[in-house]
Amino acid sequence: MYDTVGGATIDASFVAVKRYTGHVVSCLGWSSHSLAPLSFRGATYSGVFTLMPLLTGLGQAHHGEILREAAELVDEGKLRPMMNERHFAGTDLDAAHALVESGALGKVVVEL
Repeated sequence: MYDTVGGATIDASFVAVKRYTGHVVSCLGWSSHSLAPLSFRGATYSGVFTLMPLLTGLGQAHHGEILREAAELVDEGKLRPMMNERHFAGTDLDAAHALVESGALGKVVVEL
């Protein structure tokens, strides 16, 4: 699972990740989180500071390689977003935000 939200979403990912072979990767993992749910699933976690190559220029080529590999995984159907079943209209942003804050799993869609 690749988390781009952080906070409660990382915690939810630790619970939802596949047992034994699951791996949670986050680019926003700089809070305090309990690793217990992840450990009980026998899964792993990695945090990635994705801005480092963009800010410093160091490792930009490697960053490009990673993005190309991710694109290949998407093309092969091996990497896909986890979507929440609920969708919201642009006029219902409070309800969409409340769903995210409640720790709901998956990306929440707001149609504008």
